[in-house]
Amino acid sequence: MKKPAYTLLLLCFSLFASGTAALASSIPETLNYQLTWSGVKIGTSTLSTTTTGSGVEITSKVKSEAWSAPFYKVDDLETSKLDREGKGFALHSYKMKLREGKNDWHRAASVNHKNNRFEFVNLKTFEKSSAKLVEPAWDPVSCLFYLRQVPLAVGKSIEVNVLDKGKLNRVKVAVLRRETVQTPAGSFRTIVVSPNMDIESEGLFYARGPLTIWLTDDAKKVPVIVEKRINDLFREGIPAYLQQFTPESVRNNIPKMETIRAVLVGGSY
Repeated sequence: MKKPAYTLLLLCFSLFASGTAALASSIPETLNYQLTWSGVKIGTSTLSTTTTGSGVEITSKVKSEAWSAPFYKVDDLETSKLDREGKGFALHSYKMKLREGKNDWHRAASVNHKNNRFEFVNLKTFEKSSAKLVEPAWDPVSCLFYLRQVPLAVGKSIEVNVLDKGKLNRVKVAVLRRETVQTPAGSFRTIVVSPNMDIESEGLFYARGPLTIWLTDDAKKVPVIVEKRINDLFREGIPAYLQQFTPESVRNNIPKMETIRAVLVGGSY
């Protein structure tokens, strides 16, 4: 069984102004989410964006519910920093510390624009690596800044450079449809996108498998729902401790059993 990792990936973050530059969204901003699996609350997540001098800092936090600690405790923190560049922003650095069950991932990365390199370090082993910088490029957190600002047209796709685990990933994002959805934060008209997450990474929403994001169909493009299906999550069967929490009708619905959802419940945006 692959262990669920309840992290919130919100993919990509800004508009091309020129070169590596990106135009800012609403700042400051705080988005609060409730994470559920099969209708059961399993955790909370917060995505906040603030200004720091002439730059921008984006912070993602995820915590599992106390009841899940004996089975799978999650305590994740990711920080992305952007520098002012021209009329917009460009990636400066990224740091993550994910604690999910028995997994403990801790690494950092920074951009060297002068040498046109993206430099990585594993903060547990201190192993270093680097990759050629293809701009504009983003880390797993800051790339939401991009997706939220570019024009989106149903039936069209866009591509995003995501630098992670020492390599460049070219992620294709399909724009699927428009849909009105109901959340604890209210009713929203949304535009639905699906990034192709066929990349090597850590954490739930970064892993391979279908990812769907509902963005408000307006200038802010606030992500109100993020849904991730982990294919073959229960390939070896549903553990006994989970069976007691799920009715038979849910256990027999494999797509639902393999899906984790983040839904907007409040914040300032």
